[in-house]
Amino acid sequence: MRFTMTDSNEATLRLRVWIEQKNEIYIGIGSTLLLQHIQKLGSLRKAAEALGMSYRRAWGKLKNAEERIGQPLVAKTKGKGQRFNLSPYGKELMEKFLHFYLDVENYAMRKASEVLEMDVQKSGEFYRDDTE
Repeated sequence: MRFTMTDSNEATLRLRVWIEQKNEIYIGIGSTLLLQHIQKLGSLRKAAEALGMSYRRAWGKLKNAEERIGQPLVAKTKGKGQRFNLSPYGKELMEKFLHFYLDVENYAMRKASEVLEMDVQKSGEFYRDDTE
């Protein structure tokens, strides 16, 4: 039996994946997206705006992640304003989680298409070229 949707036979896969340690989130999509935007934009304020969150929320999310992980994920860059770069550990963690997430997403998309016999597409939260 083939499942069909009313307007189209396409469906969108949405995943929320995170890693926990001691029953607390260690790293997840939210922290990874924030790190990714900080890397691209060099600014926590701009990263927060791009993600539709307040600066205060982004700062809290970043500080909570650093406390959980036990290492700095960003470093202030000397110069004009408050510029940020990812720390070497922050960049490595972001890239590793991103690769992990993309692998899980690709597997889930293929498996959902196979099992449900429908065209399942990725939501596009991450793209492979973000890691290059």
